[in-house]
Amino acid sequence: MRRFITVLGILFLAAPLWAASGGVTLAHRIRITHRPVVNSQNSAALTVPAATLVKARLISGMHTLVSHVNDPVSAQMTEPVYINGRLALPAGTLFDGHITSIRLPKRMRRNGKICFHFDHVTLPNGQEVPVSAVITHLGKNKGLRGKLDSEGYIEGHRRTSWKSFLAGAIGIGGLTAAKVAIASSAVLTVAAPASAATFVGYELFLRRGSNVNVPPMTHCRIRLISSLTIPALG
Repeated sequence: MRRFITVLGILFLAAPLWAASGGVTLAHRIRITHRPVVNSQNSAALTVPAATLVKARLISGMHTLVSHVNDPVSAQMTEPVYINGRLALPAGTLFDGHITSIRLPKRMRRNGKICFHFDHVTLPNGQEVPVSAVITHLGKNKGLRGKLDSEGYIEGHRRTSWKSFLAGAIGIGGLTAAKVAIASSAVLTVAAPASAATFVGYELFLRRGSNVNVPPMTHCRIRLISSLTIPALG
């Protein structure tokens, strides 16, 4: 029941954000009904090399309690990419992919995780070209809960530090010690470490990890895993 109420709360809070993403113009996805074949031998074609970094913003919102495997993930380029002075990827180009797996947070502070990848780009003229790409950076965004791992996947991240963790443990131990101080000095000696140890045990073994929450319109950088050959646009 508690989990059900939590999911409803997330949906209520996230609905305006996901609805906002609907205001982005994505009409070029439906301008054609087939994927044009790009001839890599065409002299007009351009090749964007592997490891190229692209600035974009995520259109899709993601959350470990709301998202599902195979849900689409889209990002829209915010700056163009030029190759030898020629326009290769214009601003507005879409990187499309899908979620491949979701791991819910578990006890012992094991964080949730969302794995996904981009498998094609959609140019403003409607052409779709296969691609392999991952996210390498997430910009700051209110509500963002997650950090990238080495494979470009997003893992839950709780905004706490070991300093605050230890301070909490010591604080609880000190509070318990104060309550029993009137009993005897022997009780005082035992109570503080015992209470702190209980707090540490809860934090390490009983407390669940953090969910992943990536709000729509979060800015990011995308890295091409392999080269991308597309027709020249200008």
